[in-house]
Amino acid sequence: MARFERDGQFVEVWVERRDERADRGYVWPELRSRSGRVGAPEAPEVVTLERRFEWSARGDYRQFQSARLREGWRRVRDPDREPAFDEPIEPALDAALRANPSDAAAALVYADWLQHRGHPRGELIAIQHERIERPDDLALAAAEQHVLETHADVLWAHARAPDAHKNEGGVEVTWERGFIRRARILGFHDDGASEDLLWELLRHPSARFLRELELGCHHAGDQNNELMSDLLVRAGPTPPLRSLVLADFDDSEIDNIDISRAPLGDLTGLGERYPELESVTLKGTGDVVLGDLRLPRARRFALRTSTLERTTLAAIVRAPWPALEELELWFGDPLRGYGADCELADVEPLFQCALPKLRTLSLRNAMFSDEIVPAILAWPGAAQLERLDFALGTLSDAGADALIAGRAALRALAHVGVFECALSTAGLQRLRAAFPDVDDRAITPAHAWREPRQKPARYVSVSE
Repeated sequence: MARFERDGQFVEVWVERRDERADRGYVWPELRSRSGRVGAPEAPEVVTLERRFEWSARGDYRQFQSARLREGWRRVRDPDREPAFDEPIEPALDAALRANPSDAAAALVYADWLQHRGHPRGELIAIQHERIERPDDLALAAAEQHVLETHADVLWAHARAPDAHKNEGGVEVTWERGFIRRARILGFHDDGASEDLLWELLRHPSARFLRELELGCHHAGDQNNELMSDLLVRAGPTPPLRSLVLADFDDSEIDNIDISRAPLGDLTGLGERYPELESVTLKGTGDVVLGDLRLPRARRFALRTSTLERTTLAAIVRAPWPALEELELWFGDPLRGYGADCELADVEPLFQCALPKLRTLSLRNAMFSDEIVPAILAWPGAAQLERLDFALGTLSDAGADALIAGRAALRALAHVGVFECALSTAGLQRLRAAFPDVDDRAITPAHAWREPRQKPARYVSVSE
């Protein structure tokens, strides 16, 4: 169930299964809702919105929530289902840890302050601090586990065992001095449970200094992350995230998931909500809405897609990138019909941007790998590039020979990525003779099985 409030009104929505054909064992899920005035004594009427198949009910549940959030409703705790967290907070120490979550001195003072008030997080901070100094101490490990299990209802009740089967839902967490430093949501969920887990994580006191968030493969089929994006930028508290991955479904066992059917939705305001982000990796459809993108501390930005659209690319190009060191963009084939529409002319404005710290440029899965080489060589920033990557794209001998001829402009270049390009054996050898490191190895474990390493013709490797 998800509850929303606005202007003194509330609305709730949930999926409820109804056994209508018991003799055949089929359960029809129903999307239900109720609404009314906050604090009104009368019981609100329950309305059945839809009766659908399982996958439809889950989709409707997510769409209902996204619509409310985009209309300005706030997601709030459901008092009948979701626990309240009445944890004592010392504002000055909280502010110190938000500014620097690795501040050991502030954390230890907080531990003492919490222990005096009988809260188990104080003991957890102290034990985990000792474990940093003595990671192999079995007694400390047992004490840590005892505190986490005994007080799971307060500290975090949704932990997922690291060795759990990939289909099991939950959140993998990494702790640091009493708080969750890193969280990864994964496992195949029904009824929007993975989105509810993100909501629980964002509002939980244990995650208020969360620095790394990863959303993995969390649906059994298409990875629709529109509600995930809405929750991140329109709901809940905002921990001081440094790293965001939305979403990582690079798993060779589930590589049949179509990237062109994995919508990312609307991330407008991401930088305003999480101004301390240093690394952002997005994977899904290339129509993701980025708005007036500003990530002043971002050192790495990646958008992995087969359907990059002009409007999305334009938002990336016009954004200020004072700290950006690594830029990774995947494009797609405009002629394949999956939604990509970026062509060479749309990418060329990138080389008019001020990218003072850029050292790695990855232009992957592009139909114009050869054609973009002259623009790279003419760009003043080419002299600072250390890594240049054309993986999954169409770099052929013509593009390789242009790079070789212009290598004086690439005086810092040490690495050229050419996994699954369109080079001949001779072209690959010439490239290797000209540059220190030419790499045609798989770029992720999910790509390790793919053959051939070099394609017989110019086409992008990822289109669906």
